Amino acid sequence: MRACGQEVHMDKIIRLQQAMPSDMEAAILQDAANRFYLTGMKSSAGTVLVTRNKAWLIIDFRYFEEAEEKVKNCRVIEEKNLYSQIKQLLEAEGISALSLHTGLVTLEKYRQLETALKGISLDVSDSLSGLMDSLRREKDEEEIACHKKAQQITDHTFSHILGIIKPGLTEIDVAREIGVTLTRLGSDDKNFNFIVASGPNSSLPHGFATSRLIQKGDFVTMDFGAVCGGYLADMTRTVAVGSVSEEQRHVYETVREAQKRAFDKIRPGAACSEVDAAARKFIYQEGYEGCFSHGLGHSVGVEVHENPRFNEVCNDRLVPGIVITVEPGIYLKKRFGVRIEDMIVVRENGFENLTRSPKELIIL
Repeated sequence: MRACGQEVHMDKIIRLQQAMPSDMEAAILQDAANRFYLTGMKSSAGTVLVTRNKAWLIIDFRYFEEAEEKVKNCRVIEEKNLYSQIKQLLEAEGISALSLHTGLVTLEKYRQLETALKGISLDVSDSLSGLMDSLRREKDEEEIACHKKAQQITDHTFSHILGIIKPGLTEIDVAREIGVTLTRLGSDDKNFNFIVASGPNSSLPHGFATSRLIQKGDFVTMDFGAVCGGYLADMTRTVAVGSVSEEQRHVYETVREAQKRAFDKIRPGAACSEVDAAARKFIYQEGYEGCFSHGLGHSVGVEVHENPRFNEVCNDRLVPGIVITVEPGIYLKKRFGVRIEDMIVVRENGFENLTRSPKELIIL
């Protein structure tokens, strides 16, 4: 796998094999995120098949040559007749049961496997999905280094964009410049879906860029991130254009203080719901109940939204190595909104904030 321009060895297949419970004989994973996580190669198709002692990447002709070159931790096989190949491999190893990632397997795919793999039972419990979730949530230092580099690119992009935003530009203009700058500075992925929302559009937590002209007095919310070695950054900043009202300033400072209160709770052993409550309680106390309805944050990895999450119902306990966002917000319908988002990594003694962009209210 190449990460940030350097060769990095992350043998995730061995980690999976070592973590497989005694009743799991073999596992099959076909989604893009887990396929990349295990093999270090991006592709739109392919099947990873893992037993306790062996692993294969079965991939079609489009990617076969690249896979032979890049994938070192499992045997690469060209896909010819996928289900027949899977059955032959399992039978050769004496495998009688195959575990599926039930959260990602469609009913159609399950039926195809059931028909093709007669004689091999399909485990449709949450065993494999839970195992992959557990492996992916705790990042090693090489993964964290990728997140750090991605965040550095994101911070530099934010600094650049501050000199671009002005009345008369459209949200799309700003979004385009963010995308170009991320790529110019070294982001792996040009297709990261990011948000630029101004004025009344900023009250939409996931409002995407439109042709609306930015005006004096607007808040502009930008939610974006670079990708490095397949690992993502995620940051949100809200800036003002020209001037702000006292109400806008109060909302902004309320969000900033809410994030600080969440930070005070982040440490190994803390429940995710407790961290969420620290920010949510303050926002509600300030009179904005009903104006912050999304979770406080989500883990980040090879996908932008992973587990665990800071919300009202997730009681998972934080452990070192979790990379997660802290993103309180207040959204006043059809008027304006504010969100501030940092990406942190949980450490033995608390946390490390990977985000360096300023959070003081910026008026351009």
